[in-house]
Amino acid sequence: MQIIDAHQHLWDTSALRYPWLEGFDALRQRYTAEDYRATTAGASVIRSVHVEADPGEGEEATEVEWLSRIAQQDGMIGAIVAAAPLESKSRRQTLDRLKSFPLVVGVRRMAWHRGDPDFYQSPELIEGVRTLADYGFSFDLCANVTQLHAALVLVRETPEISHIIDHCGGPDIAGGGFRPWAEQMSRLADFPNTVCKISGIVTRASAQWTKEDLKPFIDHLIGVFGYDRVAFGSDWPVCTLAAQYGQWLDTLKWAVWDASETEKQKLFHDNAKRFYRIQD
Repeated sequence: MQIIDAHQHLWDTSALRYPWLEGFDALRQRYTAEDYRATTAGASVIRSVHVEADPGEGEEATEVEWLSRIAQQDGMIGAIVAAAPLESKSRRQTLDRLKSFPLVVGVRRMAWHRGDPDFYQSPELIEGVRTLADYGFSFDLCANVTQLHAALVLVRETPEISHIIDHCGGPDIAGGGFRPWAEQMSRLADFPNTVCKISGIVTRASAQWTKEDLKPFIDHLIGVFGYDRVAFGSDWPVCTLAAQYGQWLDTLKWAVWDASETEKQKLFHDNAKRFYRIQD
């Protein structure tokens, strides 16, 4: 089965600033298309969606320029989700620039690394997300479990925007926090303009995580979103803080072993292609 990886990162710390890397010394290096090719060798990954790596302020378009050059040379990247300061009054200046890049199909503005749990329900951010409709962009919603209450407000207030939930909504797997997360994700799934990437949960589990630790969370997401509204994402190279690419991929395949071939095709390929409008 061919795979489209709906959540992959590259970055070049020699050319761009990534403030969030402070404290993540294991990731403070350059990650290239060649590194990704080597990592996914034998995994049948045919395309990827590059999701912004939270570049420094003012460097959003520079990151996309770099990625677009890589995409022309390498061919793996099928779509780009860019960063943009959506809560800023200067948002349209950045969005106008991003619209000039054919591979940009959406925008992500992360709440995850922010101390403010209410960021996603701020009037400025909601207004900025509404602006994406003028550009035909989707929104990658990246919140952890402490911020999902605000994400619910954002989704409710922007029904015209397609929201793609990153990293399973950031459950506290290591702390055993299933119920509050599950209730919030069920509420998000009730909105028809939401889909969910099954990604980024190995880093939310304990250092000694097992497949069995992750399965209840995967099962819940598939149960509430269904196989038409979920997609595989690796979160490479961030996932390597807790697992190698193949280990996470094998875990997800194990968790859905009883799905039909059609359902697996949707999870690992078709839905990402549709969500991100990837061209053949």
